[in-house]
Order: sequence, then structure tokens, then C-alpha cells
Amino acid sequence: MALLIDGYNLLHVTDIFGAAGPGTDLHRTRIALLNFLAAAISKRERKQTTIVFDASGAPPGLPRMLTHQGMTVHFAPRHSDADEMIEDLLEQYSTPKSLVVV
Repeated sequence: MALLIDGYNLLHVTDIFGAAGPGTDLHRTRIALLNFLAAAISKRERKQTTIVFDASGAPPGLPRMLTHQGMTVHFAPRHSDADEMIEDLLEQYSTPKSLVVV
């Protein structure tokens, strides 16, 4: 099952917070969410999982895409928000009805 996740929307309904350490609180919290998802999703499903984070006001140098434990992570600096990027990804997906959108 392929998953397409709005990262901040999911984060806001969880009690996940990043531990103290280097980087901003937001960066550590994003990593904590990604680690939680990686632990909860099988390796095979991680390869079919895409997480999108809003990034319109992101600091310079934030990557547009990265991989975290097999999951694809997008930041949406050229979209108004993650929802807009998710809509674009849905249009590009060959079988969008097979996706679970979170």
C-alpha cells in the first residue's frame, strides 16, 4: 500500500516532539516523526511512502527532497503549502486510487 502523508498535519495530531540536540526544535521534531513512521511501517511499505512538508517560509539551503530510511521526503518551497504539492503528486501518480493519503 502506497502512502502519501502531509507531514505537518500528521505531526500536529501526534504527541511527537524532538529530543534536545543540534538543530532547531522543528528540525528535531520532523526527524522524530520520520523515525516514528520508519519504525511503524515495513521496509517494503517505506519504499512506497512519500511525506510532504510545507516549506514556503523555509530557511535557505533546505533540500527539496531527501530519503529517510527508504521513505521519500519532499519539502514544498515552490508550492503554497504541502496540500498543493500533494495534489500535484496525485495528478502524476498512475493509479492515485491505490494511494492512502494521510
